[in-house]
Amino acid sequence: MKLFLIRHAEAIDYETETVRSDDYRFITPKGRKVSSAVFRALKDNMSELDKVFTSPLIRAVQTAEILAVNLKFKHDVEIVNELLMNSSVSKVSQLLKRNTVFNTVALVGHEPMMSLLVAGLSDRKNLNFQFRKSGVCFIEYDPDKETGTFGWFYNPKTSEFIK
Repeated sequence: MKLFLIRHAEAIDYETETVRSDDYRFITPKGRKVSSAVFRALKDNMSELDKVFTSPLIRAVQTAEILAVNLKFKHDVEIVNELLMNSSVSKVSQLLKRNTVFNTVALVGHEPMMSLLVAGLSDRKNLNFQFRKSGVCFIEYDPDKETGTFGWFYNPKTSEFIK
C-alpha cells in the first residue's frame, strides 16, 4: 500500500468570537495557498490515490478537500476518528488493515500524531525533519505485516524532498 501522511494546512491559532474551541479552528488563506501549491507539486506522485481519510477536525477536513480538488479526486473524503489527536498508531494500523482493498491511501491529520505514525508505521524511527503544516510523507506500507519503508518527506517551506 502506498501511504501518504499529510499534516493539515496552517490554521488560525487564536480564538475569535465564533471559534472558542480547538475543534473549530479553520485554515487560513495562507494555509489554503501553501497546501494547494504542495498538492499541485506532488500531483504526479499522488495521481493514483484511491482513498482519503481525514481527522474530523475542521482544519484537517478542509485540507483533505483541497487535496481532493487539486488532484481531481473523484471519490468521497472519509472522516475517521482514528486520526484524532488523542488516537493511537495501533488504531490507525487497524484502519489500514480494514482497507486493504485500496492501493494508495492518504491520511490527513495533526501533530504529533503524524510524526508518531511515521515512526510507528515505517522503518524511520527517528525523524530528521519537523513535520510541518501542509507537509507530506510517503511510506510504502504492508498492512498485513504492519510495517513500512519510509520513502520521503516533502517540506512545504523549502519545496524539497527529505529522504
